[in-house]
Amino acid sequence: MASLFSVHAANMLLPLLTVPYVVRIIGPERLGLLNFSMAYVAYFTLLINYGFDTAAVRSIAADRTNKALINKIFSEVVVGKALLWVLSTIIFCIVSFSVPEFREHLVLHVCTYFSCIGVVLFPVWLFQAMEDLGRVAVFNLIVKILFTLTVFVVIRQADDYVYQNLSLSLAQVLVSVVAFRVAIKRFTIDFSWPAFSALAERFRDNRILFFTSVVATIYAGSNIFLLGLFSTPFSVGIFSAGTRIVGIVQAFVSLALNQAFFPIVANAFGQGREQGLRIVKTIFFPVTLFMMLISASIWIIAPYFIHLFYGAKFEEAILVLRVVALLPITLGLNNLMGVHTMLSLKMDKPFFRITAIGSVISLSLNALLIQKYSHVGVAYSWVITEACVTLGFYLYLRHKGVQLIQFKYLQDAVTFTSNRINTLFKS
Repeated sequence: MASLFSVHAANMLLPLLTVPYVVRIIGPERLGLLNFSMAYVAYFTLLINYGFDTAAVRSIAADRTNKALINKIFSEVVVGKALLWVLSTIIFCIVSFSVPEFREHLVLHVCTYFSCIGVVLFPVWLFQAMEDLGRVAVFNLIVKILFTLTVFVVIRQADDYVYQNLSLSLAQVLVSVVAFRVAIKRFTIDFSWPAFSALAERFRDNRILFFTSVVATIYAGSNIFLLGLFSTPFSVGIFSAGTRIVGIVQAFVSLALNQAFFPIVANAFGQGREQGLRIVKTIFFPVTLFMMLISASIWIIAPYFIHLFYGAKFEEAILVLRVVALLPITLGLNNLMGVHTMLSLKMDKPFFRITAIGSVISLSLNALLIQKYSHVGVAYSWVITEACVTLGFYLYLRHKGVQLIQFKYLQDAVTFTSNRINTLFKS
């Protein structure tokens, strides 16, 4: 566990090595262009994935020894993604050539879009289904190492900024090709072209997962894209700098919670509803306290982090970082109440509705705040949206008779947390 955690940690921290070097060369505006391009291409990545990954993991994990099933799913997912890549490329070309705002930075967008080939080829879902997560982490680490080394070599002046996204795309594609070959050999995949009816059925079956992903992306991942459309590249650069550490912290926190607490929750719900809810009520307090400490730490170190990693040109990012410092709290509570409680209790439809409402709130707030408050407005929009989703999860569970905040579980929470920490350190 410790070695895998180290690989994950390296995956998250390696990109930070290039930040002080790159941003001092390219400045806030070009950093904004890089991040806007990635946000733009993320929509094509969403289309290419089409919920295939989640559905494939579920199907294969339920019957790992069925070689015929694995071969069938592998062939359908790869071909399905390839067809959607063709469709995405057509849409990308039409939009990028016809819309002046995109055509102005066409070379950058093409460099970024090249990464979509890796989305088609990287069978991360197969490694996940076969519980070979260590290999996935290593592949991702190789991408980060290649990217880091390349950036230091190719970015020498401000106009070299496009090489940042090109380097990442090339590294992703290269590693994806290797991962594809490794998957075929390791799991002895027998690829065959799927029948049209089988592909059509897979598209139909995955459409709900796709729309769920779209909704989640709108409320959680569209801030940079909308800011880039209705504000300036400078504002995008400031917002990106201000939210960078929060993204890394969220990834770290998710990893820590997934190893320390959430497996216990999943196992408890497997034993029964009451046992699962008892564990959720017990860990509610340590999770909330842990997240509050993380948020407070981010707020305190905000000026030091921005000055150290980004420099004086990014002074405005300090306020953005202090606003979004509240996000780790909502991350922990949303995971606990939404993913690990509502979904475990088969409350899929309410979960989707609350998330969809969050998307509407996000779009509405961004429309109101971007023009007047720019990057700071988007930061407030993000925090308010996440808080509304958290409140929605809590109120729905309470409506269904699930009261998570019960102080009689406080002593149990202290004992549970102490035992869990001791167990993790011993392992």
